[in-house]
Amino acid sequence: MKRHFATLLLILACALCAPSAFATYGVYNVREYGATGDTITVQTRYIQAAIDACAQNGGGTVLVPAGDYLVSSIEILDNVNLHLDTGATLYASRDTAQYKRVNLGGKDVPSQEVVLYANNRKGFSISGSGRIHCRAVRESYQRAPVDTTTELRDFVTGREVRNAARYGADYRTKYRKVPPCPSAINFTGCSDITLKDFSVIESSSWGVHLQWCHHVKINSLTIESNQDNGVNSDGLDIDGCSSVTISDCIITTGDDALCLKTTRVGGRTEPCRDITVSNCILSSSSSAFKLGTESHSDFENITMSNCVITSSNRGINMTIRDGGNVRNVLFSNLTINTVRKATFWWGNGDPVWLTTQRRGDVEWCGGISNVTFSHIIAHSQSGVRLENFDSSISNIRFYDFQLFMEHEQAIDKRSRDGFLFMNIDGLRLTDCSVSWDRENPEPTWGEDFVFDNVTELVIKND
Repeated sequence: MKRHFATLLLILACALCAPSAFATYGVYNVREYGATGDTITVQTRYIQAAIDACAQNGGGTVLVPAGDYLVSSIEILDNVNLHLDTGATLYASRDTAQYKRVNLGGKDVPSQEVVLYANNRKGFSISGSGRIHCRAVRESYQRAPVDTTTELRDFVTGREVRNAARYGADYRTKYRKVPPCPSAINFTGCSDITLKDFSVIESSSWGVHLQWCHHVKINSLTIESNQDNGVNSDGLDIDGCSSVTISDCIITTGDDALCLKTTRVGGRTEPCRDITVSNCILSSSSSAFKLGTESHSDFENITMSNCVITSSNRGINMTIRDGGNVRNVLFSNLTINTVRKATFWWGNGDPVWLTTQRRGDVEWCGGISNVTFSHIIAHSQSGVRLENFDSSISNIRFYDFQLFMEHEQAIDKRSRDGFLFMNIDGLRLTDCSVSWDRENPEPTWGEDFVFDNVTELVIKND
């Protein structure tokens, strides 16, 4: 019996080594379709040919072996697993003419440069420990001076710009992308997706963008962009999607690390619902975990647990402006570390900021309700802020939230109070505390807790 088993193993091994065996066993090696694994020649057509053959035969695995592949726009098809093997890197072309500029999300919307894309596909995946490197290029510039004696209309940055000017901080130096500006991944209207193990490096735009997708599993991704100049380089954007699990990811980015959005594209918008995030490490020069600012539809049934937020300009952020509502959100078992970044980034070193304010002429910017923060330790250079300007923030719960206020590194001081609650209907605080850095105090520091027009307030310490 052992001899027969050994013979079968030998036959199988020989078959797998045969050049024609890959397709036979559902594995399509891009090398057999002409890819050479170098960055001299654009490899897009060869990889696409392997994907096309795989899909035409009912699906399987498209294998990208170790090597460097210069690519542009590659379409992922039904039932295809694109496997980026260890040592394989897809390098985005810096030649704009190489991209299809495929239309994503609606015919009324400008097309976009992207490395891997899919529209209305199902049952596909990207796996392996290889990389997608988008080779972002950025440049600095000076924005026009701001007349700080006048009212600054943009509430997200207006106060910060005025404050920076008062202290003499540099608020004019910013960065912008140099075209072409490809994203690594954009999937629109797709379902039954798995993304696992690979890395996304230096995307010019949103690194991984899933729009109107359903039944998505994202596991063990690494996403990185420059934290000094990585403007618009969000790590992972979940946009109007449902039934999404995200786990064991490490995301370190300039712009938002992990962001839920409900954009309006071509007149269409979809809610974000039934989302879980667990066991992730997030770092951002903007917000580590964010809902908004694009908020045209609702966000509901969302959990984030057992995660670390580190070295971020803002920890957890909900910026609701466009009419969508947030409800039924749970944050639990988190550690948060926030520090001030360069002035042009959004954020004050605050661990939590929830806010509502209308954008443009919308009648209702959207409300926030039924949100719980449980078992959280935050070391921060600013405080927790919940500010309702134009709608409602209601039924908010904090359980065992330990806030450690630390010295600000920036010269334009923004930190004020430990916890600030403004225009809140229904607030409960249980075992919440503020500890101040008494050895390095800030002159702007205020109170542990400030309640401005808060109804149904309950404070309890066990």
